[in-house]
Amino acid sequence: MQEQPPHVLLVDDDPAVLGMVSDALSHFGIQVHAFSEGGPALALLEDPASPPIDMVITDINMDGMDGFDVVLRVKDIQANLPVVLMTGQASLEYAVRAMRMGAANLFQKPLALKELVKNVFHLVEMHRDFRLAQDGLKGLQKETRHFSFRCDELDIGSIIRHLTDRLVPMGFASPTNVDVISMAFHEALVNALEHGNLELDSSMKSDMFSETDPYTTLRLKRLSDEHFASRTVDVLMESTPEIFAVTITDQGPGFDTSRVAYAAEDSLHRLTGRGLAMIQMVMDEVTFNETGNQIRLVLKKKP
Repeated sequence: MQEQPPHVLLVDDDPAVLGMVSDALSHFGIQVHAFSEGGPALALLEDPASPPIDMVITDINMDGMDGFDVVLRVKDIQANLPVVLMTGQASLEYAVRAMRMGAANLFQKPLALKELVKNVFHLVEMHRDFRLAQDGLKGLQKETRHFSFRCDELDIGSIIRHLTDRLVPMGFASPTNVDVISMAFHEALVNALEHGNLELDSSMKSDMFSETDPYTTLRLKRLSDEHFASRTVDVLMESTPEIFAVTITDQGPGFDTSRVAYAAEDSLHRLTGRGLAMIQMVMDEVTFNETGNQIRLVLKKKP
């Protein structure tokens, strides 16, 4: 089956530019929906009867709703839809502002049409792949992932990416709170590695102005000691349409779980030991095994 041509929403209040860009994109088989104002263009984007839009191209300097306003509204409607900005007054300030708002690229007028067209096809392909992945995940009924790493091989950042890549499309998080959930997973993994397997005490941590840091020194020493380095951190992820659960198990001696009840009250006011309090506030359920060397973090589908 032949792939549907890209649909691009084009906004520019200069009729000459609007016609020139529209003609260039149409020449390569792109379906262009051209508007001289942002309002009607966004109305089309929100219309359920309109074809799926693959990308938005908008001028920045327009009367009324400008290009930055368009970016913000597009991201409210479809957070992952790529937006490309055009301007005759390009500057570093404009570029930084555009990228912070979520724009995929910024082109200066007079336009290099060949580069613009190449950029359109590249971004459209990326967006379609992402949309297909999201659509496929809507039908996912059950998934399990099991990771196991030695202490000296554990890459916490990589594991967090694997734990969070399903959260937004499956409805357990939104683009605005997935970073907070990531931090909760980070704290749980650090606890398993450092306080569990490496048996480090948070009270050893120095403040940022100290010349020496006994905590970091001992951490590095134990990561090079086979007795500690060979211990593993196991991460089990289980997801269903209703529950997203992550169980993290270390091979350390564990801790007294009876102290957990007051962790949220006490820990937030201290320099160290605040991780568990944050985990408890972010997750819907937090439970431990009897020995205290395993934590289970649960997110529930929000109604």
